Amino acid sequence: MIKNKKVIVVLPAYNAEKTLEKTYLEIPFDIVDEVILTDDSSDDRTIDEANRIG
Repeated sequence: MIKNKKVIVVLPAYNAEKTLEKTYLEIPFDIVDEVILTDDSSDDRTIDEANRIG
């Protein structure tokens, strides 16, 4: 939260199974309150990976 404002990151993903965790861990959670992942019909296990990392 910054100055009483909620900060939300929208993270688009397409076939991001191998990079999603690294990208997610780079988010500055000291100021980010929520992350919304949007998947564009990935053919890999992006959704499974997203569920695994939370």
